[in-house]
Amino acid sequence: MPYVGAKILVEVDVADDNEAEKLKGVMSLIRYATLSTYMLVPTEEKSLGKYRYPADIPHYGTRGWCRVEFFIFALWMSMLGRKEVPLYGIARDGSLQQYKEVSYDGHGDLPSGGILSNPNDATAVKLLEETMIEAHGKAIVVHECKKAGSGGTVYLTKKLLRASYMPALSKAVNEHKITGLDLQANQLAQGDGVARIVEMLQANPQLACLR
Repeated sequence: MPYVGAKILVEVDVADDNEAEKLKGVMSLIRYATLSTYMLVPTEEKSLGKYRYPADIPHYGTRGWCRVEFFIFALWMSMLGRKEVPLYGIARDGSLQQYKEVSYDGHGDLPSGGILSNPNDATAVKLLEETMIEAHGKAIVVHECKKAGSGGTVYLTKKLLRASYMPALSKAVNEHKITGLDLQANQLAQGDGVARIVEMLQANPQLACLR
């Protein structure tokens, strides 16, 4: 039964040679995904139980644009503090498989590592990917420190964290008196990540444990 007065957002793919208009369409994917409460992925599979992550789903998880969809959705759920991602695969018989955790280490599992039928789409996919990583990194370090509270340990494994987020993390660690940090499997070895971590340790003498 339809909801009276409900607002419905419909996304339509159209061919457009105007680069400015095309860019608007690409960036609207973020708006579309972040307005969603659930994400459902129809498949032709008899069973989805053997596929641990959405990236493992045949004919779906390896495709670049499909990866963009669940990447944006999963990171948005993380930013909202959701413990489980309401992302479901639908088997051929209608049964559902929930992918409660969607994590990334940045080694071939990102949207930009997916297959594109049109190689020219690589720039747009990368733009969406970088936009979400930037927004997610800044939000998640503050959220997790606040949640852990004074004397707590913050677990930030596989969050795609980069050196540029270290000032925000250092500030949040100091503000919430965090004593333990787990930063494994991020992107902190790139650039001046190590130097930024050292600066954070110097600024937060109460930080007794770092992994």
